[in-house]
Amino acid sequence: MIVMADENLRLRAALRDLVALSTIPAGWIGIAPRTIAAGLADILVGSLGFDFAFVRLLDPTGGVTIDVTSGYATRKFLDWLQAQFSTFDGSLRRQIIPNVISFDDRLESLRGIVIPLGFNADAGLVAIGCERSNFPTENDRMLLTVAANHAATAFRSANLIDERRRAEKEVRKARDELEMTVMERTAELQRTMAELVHMNRLATAGVLLASIAHEINQPLTGIVVQASAARQWLALREPSIEKARDALDQIERDGLRTGEIIASLRGMFKKETQARNPIDINELIFTVLAIVRHELQRHGVEVRTELDESLPALEGDRVQLQQVVLNLVMNAIEAMQTGALRILSIRSCVSKPSFVHVAVEDTGTGIALSNHDRIFDPMFTTKERGMGIGLSICHSIIESHNGRIWVTRGIDKGSIFQFELPTNVGQGDQVRQP
Repeated sequence: MIVMADENLRLRAALRDLVALSTIPAGWIGIAPRTIAAGLADILVGSLGFDFAFVRLLDPTGGVTIDVTSGYATRKFLDWLQAQFSTFDGSLRRQIIPNVISFDDRLESLRGIVIPLGFNADAGLVAIGCERSNFPTENDRMLLTVAANHAATAFRSANLIDERRRAEKEVRKARDELEMTVMERTAELQRTMAELVHMNRLATAGVLLASIAHEINQPLTGIVVQASAARQWLALREPSIEKARDALDQIERDGLRTGEIIASLRGMFKKETQARNPIDINELIFTVLAIVRHELQRHGVEVRTELDESLPALEGDRVQLQQVVLNLVMNAIEAMQTGALRILSIRSCVSKPSFVHVAVEDTGTGIALSNHDRIFDPMFTTKERGMGIGLSICHSIIESHNGRIWVTRGIDKGSIFQFELPTNVGQGDQVRQP
């Protein structure tokens, strides 16, 4: 009966200790490894009643090994423990620093056991010292194994959380660096595009020098003629004040016209762009045709326009959109240089609600169907001496206005370059649907 009573007491104690150990994992969630090691050592001595506990945790990244103790040991037990460690590999063999252990000379003798943490002690180990003569019993081994497994699991969880935090930090750092790189490259591309746009304008200005001179020369010639006429009217014996006034009025109109031409050309070929404002696309087309009038006459090109006068205003950069139309018109003139029939047709209309459609058609040699998808690519050209930036710039400008530009074959011959622009930029996302 006494033996059975002692066995019942041991079973109850073991059950009580197992219940106590079962609450350990919840308290170790998200805790630092050193705190886990200290908590385990305190539980082994304070709750399970062992005299000494030594916990060694290994850093999976190869960092500092954590050594924590609780309770008291003897120097003889320390020697025994170091001998046990020598049977392990790597950091587990490391010498125990004596000053981390509290010694009690009153202890007669400690019996010990070493329990690995994790598979093949990959998380560390636990060493227990106990003065009981029957240590370690089967219940002792069971309780130590349960405690060691809980500690290993908590330690792995802590390492995983730490690794996740480090990974998240690295991801954030990489993302920030990537965003910075993208911003720098985007700014660089914008600067490069701005330079290319300016180069294209200057190249166009060189081609149009004769047309520009012709446009400015017309009002200047008118000014000279009217000034001479006014002098004659005033030199008469009876000066004709009324006719002289008419001549001066004409001089004023020609002077204003010259100023408008210069302002238009200056705005078109300067490097900076303008703010987006309401634009009459038909008036913009007529301005471009006026600039290239001499070029059209020199190449014998007939111009036909079908412009819808009821078109709503666009919102955009006038200089940029004028450059698009100018590039398309100049390309059309160049495409018809070898043809007998040279007709340039420009049409405008409302293609669908809130969108304006413009088409520039020529009767030139046309563009091979295989090149239609590449014609707007940077540095792609079908011209013998082309740079391949004009149409690419047109594409970039139209897209920046939330528009769409494309090319099709002409009805009989040649090509039709077409673009659509939203009358309200805020609604422009729909235009990208072909």
